[in-house]
Amino acid sequence: MATVLEAFGRLRENLELTGLQASLVADRQRSVRDAMGRELPVVETFLTGSYRRQTLITPLSTADVDVVVVLDRSERRRGPRGVLDVAKDALLKSYRTSRVSRNGQAITITFRDFVVDVVPAFAPPWWDLDGGGWDICDSGSDAWLRTDPKKHTERSAKINKRCGGLLVPTVKMLKAWNRTANEPLRSFHLEVLAWSIFDPRWLYHWWGPGALMETDPDNVRRFFAEAGRLLRYGLPDPARGRGDVGGYLSPSSRTAAISKVKAARERCERADTLRLAGDDQAANALYRQVFGDAFPV
Repeated sequence: MATVLEAFGRLRENLELTGLQASLVADRQRSVRDAMGRELPVVETFLTGSYRRQTLITPLSTADVDVVVVLDRSERRRGPRGVLDVAKDALLKSYRTSRVSRNGQAITITFRDFVVDVVPAFAPPWWDLDGGGWDICDSGSDAWLRTDPKKHTERSAKINKRCGGLLVPTVKMLKAWNRTANEPLRSFHLEVLAWSIFDPRWLYHWWGPGALMETDPDNVRRFFAEAGRLLRYGLPDPARGRGDVGGYLSPSSRTAAISKVKAARERCERADTLRLAGDDQAANALYRQVFGDAFPV
């Protein structure tokens, strides 16, 4: 029988991509970038999302890899929906046997083993006083959305460093909970919540890396204890200091998400009580309810 700490160690391992899977993802995203470049005037492409922030988890079949494709400004005249349509047509020429669909701000290619989201984008003009980042397409409102995924990657890396390398594995475990709970939160929203909760900020300069971080069960319990409060309010895009990364939540779905966070917190608290009493088996059974089949018992 594994102790609670041993079980969390195995959970970490179970959520990691294998070397073969990582190689497959790398090859596939390069092929997608090349396919866009053959059909459209591409200025730049780069990876973003969970894969770039190193928070992608197994199974690979449930994962999506995000590729931003910055197009020449001459394509912008088509408008957001028109740009998405022309990107979809371009990808259909190379991926006739895969499902290619417009999905919010991206074109989604559904392969047999995992999904790639292609996000068309445009650099702002030099005269834009609100410059920086990229404008991406929102098919719902047919409007441009300004964001900066490179800053998101940089912020994740900086906070992970200040957390002594413990932020990334903690986020992966929280994504396992989110999947088990039928995804009440979008992946990026979950990560921004984790950044807000775990970033030691100025304490890093006093106490060094890992300030305020503890064991895996302590860290996830802390997230669930604080996330419910944060979910009641807007959470700005950390790259721009405005907007709300939880703006996709309706009042009822926000209430449901808070309820699921509360249920996870209560289970983790009961499991922690059992762990401290020496009953690792019962504690692990509760943690498995929180984190799903990836958590060993």
